[in-house]
Amino acid sequence: MHARPTVSIFTIANIVTALRILVAPVFFFLLVQNQWWSSLWALVVFVLAAASDFVDGIVARRFGEVSAIGIFLDPLADKILVLSALFGFVWLEVVPLPMVIVVAIRDVVATVLRVWRLSEGESLSPSRVAKWKTFVQMGFVSVVLLILTLAGIETPVSAAARWVRDSGAITLAMGIVVVLTVATLPGYFRRLFHQ
Repeated sequence: MHARPTVSIFTIANIVTALRILVAPVFFFLLVQNQWWSSLWALVVFVLAAASDFVDGIVARRFGEVSAIGIFLDPLADKILVLSALFGFVWLEVVPLPMVIVVAIRDVVATVLRVWRLSEGESLSPSRVAKWKTFVQMGFVSVVLLILTLAGIETPVSAAARWVRDSGAITLAMGIVVVLTVATLPGYFRRLFHQ
C-alpha cells in the first residue's frame, strides 16, 4: 500500500524528520568530546531525536501528512542518527570499525533500493521487521550512552558501568545488532521484486 503524497513537502512531520537529520552532527560532536557531561548531553539529544521518530509518524497520520518524501526521509533520518552514534563509538574505541562498516553498507544498499523505487514513482516503506531493527539500534545506542555517562562520574554504579564498558559486553551486543540489521536486508529485495 503506497502513501498518497501531500501537496507540500514542508509539513510538520517532514520538518520534525529534517530536524532529526540536522541534529546528528551536534550529537556526534558532543559524543566524541569523551567527557561525562558531553556523554550526558549526547544521551539527552539522542533520546529526544529518537522520540521525534515516533512523533513525526503520529503527526503525519493524525493530520494526513503522509507523503512519499516523508516515507523516504523518515528511515533515512534514523540511519543518519544511528550511524552518527556508531561511528562516534568507533572514535571512542567502544565498538570495532568493521561492525559499523557492515551496518553502514547495509543502510546504503537499502537507501539505494528505496531511491530507485522512488525514482519510479513508488515508495518502498520500511517493513515491520526493519522498524523493530531501528528500535533495537536506538535502544542499544541509548544504553551505551548511559554506560559511558555513568562510567565517567562517581556514582554507586560507576564501577559496574566501567566494567561493562571495558569487558567486551558492548562489542557482543553490537554483534547482535549487526546480525539483526543485516537480516532485514533480504526483505527489501523480496518486497522490491514482488510488488
